Amino acid sequence: MRIRKLFRATLFATAALSAAAGLAFQICWYAFPLPEKYLDPTPVGPVVLARNGRPLLGLTDRNGQWTRPVRLKGISPWLQKATIAVEDRRFFEHRGIDPIAVFRAAGQNITRARVVSGASTLTMQLCRLLSPRPRTFTAKSIEAFRALQIESRLDKIEILERYLGLAPYGGNIRGVEAASRIWFGKSAADLCLPEAALLAGLPQSPSRLRPDRYPERAENRRATVLRAMVREGMITPAEFRSASEQPLGVRPLGSAADRWRSPMGRHVAWWALYRRPEGGRTTIDLDLQEVVEERALAHAATLPAKTDVSVVVIHVESGEIRALVGSTNFDDPADGQVNGALAWRSPGSALKPFLFAAAFSAGRLGPRSPVPDRPLDRRGYRPGNFRPGYAGTVTAARALQTSLNLPALRITEAVGISRCVGVLQSAGIRLPQDAAARGGLALATGALEVRLLDLTNAYATLAREGVQRAPRLFFDEEAPEHRALSKDVSAAITDILSVDHRAPNHPSSASGAFPAWFSWKTGTSSGSRDALAVGHNGTFAIGVWVGRFSGAGHPRYIGATAAEPLLATLFLHPALAVTRRPPEPPEIAIRRPLFAKRERLRVRSPSAGTVLLALDGRAVVRPAASRQAPGSWFLNGRLLTREEATRLELLPGTYVLLRVEQDGEAARAEFRVQ
Repeated sequence: MRIRKLFRATLFATAALSAAAGLAFQICWYAFPLPEKYLDPTPVGPVVLARNGRPLLGLTDRNGQWTRPVRLKGISPWLQKATIAVEDRRFFEHRGIDPIAVFRAAGQNITRARVVSGASTLTMQLCRLLSPRPRTFTAKSIEAFRALQIESRLDKIEILERYLGLAPYGGNIRGVEAASRIWFGKSAADLCLPEAALLAGLPQSPSRLRPDRYPERAENRRATVLRAMVREGMITPAEFRSASEQPLGVRPLGSAADRWRSPMGRHVAWWALYRRPEGGRTTIDLDLQEVVEERALAHAATLPAKTDVSVVVIHVESGEIRALVGSTNFDDPADGQVNGALAWRSPGSALKPFLFAAAFSAGRLGPRSPVPDRPLDRRGYRPGNFRPGYAGTVTAARALQTSLNLPALRITEAVGISRCVGVLQSAGIRLPQDAAARGGLALATGALEVRLLDLTNAYATLAREGVQRAPRLFFDEEAPEHRALSKDVSAAITDILSVDHRAPNHPSSASGAFPAWFSWKTGTSSGSRDALAVGHNGTFAIGVWVGRFSGAGHPRYIGATAAEPLLATLFLHPALAVTRRPPEPPEIAIRRPLFAKRERLRVRSPSAGTVLLALDGRAVVRPAASRQAPGSWFLNGRLLTREEATRLELLPGTYVLLRVEQDGEAARAEFRVQ
């Protein structure tokens, strides 16, 4: 009877304690909710990737740890199995706490009178990684409680993914992706069985088992992991023996930074990190980047010492930046880290196609329209052509092909500087807000600085038949677009710039004909400080700049000889070449000619050979010309005042009357007074 009462009392006490414990657990569950940091994404260091996923540049996270994001599907199945086998073989069966492991650990600790096993599940270890604490019974209890909460919020796949993304793998390495890249130079998805087993064993004691310092310990731990996999039926004994015999094959941890810094694309990688501090996958094609860098370096070797070269390659259809070279020597302590593709430099004549396009778009000019190439004087501003001399009257196409300055200046003046600036900006070229005032007519000869990237993208606009699209550096980057020019105008400009108007032995031609088609324009800044060549072949737009970042000029910095050979070399490369030439463009409709055919300038009064009679000792002369344009009158070499130009009283003698208009055109008449 007494035993029965004792049994009932025990049951009652047990039930009461269980109820109290359950109530206390429920209270704690709601009183101490799971902190958001347990659910936040794994903190990672920024990494910039090429379009094929290879790293261009990577940095440690804010805690100085090498961490890289990776989804579970991007982790080798061998590593997933090895981790579960050695750390938590009933991971998919428990709900955060493994009761069997708890009883086993308790028995081992009691029999040996010391802590030899902690019974921590992967979920509990994840809690410890997220909130480190000293290894005490209280800490274990908190980890167990948090593990239950995590299991109620995340599924097993998410928990395993987070654990593998945070686990320590030696030194300052966190997560399997960083560990795989640093220790083996490959992605976590490509790990083989021996490599996966080695990594799976490191989190137990990453410092004591570091494979580059303690290879024997690491090898023994790998064998332990492999044996656990055999026990769980994950691998066969034969696979165990084969994997155990493989060398560790790890790299020294001291050169970890080199695993995340590609020798190519360093300027574009740092620029990408500047634009997006968290990094991301870029549009850079490493194979093409290698080609461009090699060609740029080889070309720079043919130029004067300390010459800098920058190149931009844009895929026309997508607007993707496929290759970018900021300079040919990133390690130059003076200015090697300057990104020439983003530097503001004078474009020389490289803007002229868009000024002609402005006139074409306004219906004022066409490729065959006559354009005067005569001296110009605007309040003391007397520009000239790159090569001395004047051609008189040429077609607009010829003026653009031969890059004549005076026709371009006249077109800019006639169309309007503001309209020209608007076309340039619409095509994708960034200009200052006061561009029209700052540049003036000299806009046509490169008075305003632009960036090579923007200039190259403007030529991509021509290739897209006038559609301007923002250049893209990241795959997930939006590329807004708008129509900047009409199809006909874009096709006309492209066709004009496609004509080979130079000698057959030019570097960009072969036997007088192009083996690959492209359209291009060169530019040379004042003082030969910048040499440019920019063009497109319908598929790619390429821009080349040659000069010195210091701004010092050199006689060899001429667009046609310093920059265009590299441009041609790139357009002729198989990775970039296009052989098909676009069809002939339609005629540009001209509504109101910009330069109507003018009457020939001549002195009408007095006409040449006239003999005037002096009445009362003087003859009255009223100078008159065939055109009523602004100009000046000279009599026997003397400039006449405004009053004299309307009425002269001349003594008997021989006189030469000269009329000079503002554009430099002149006419003369010799006459006598008797």
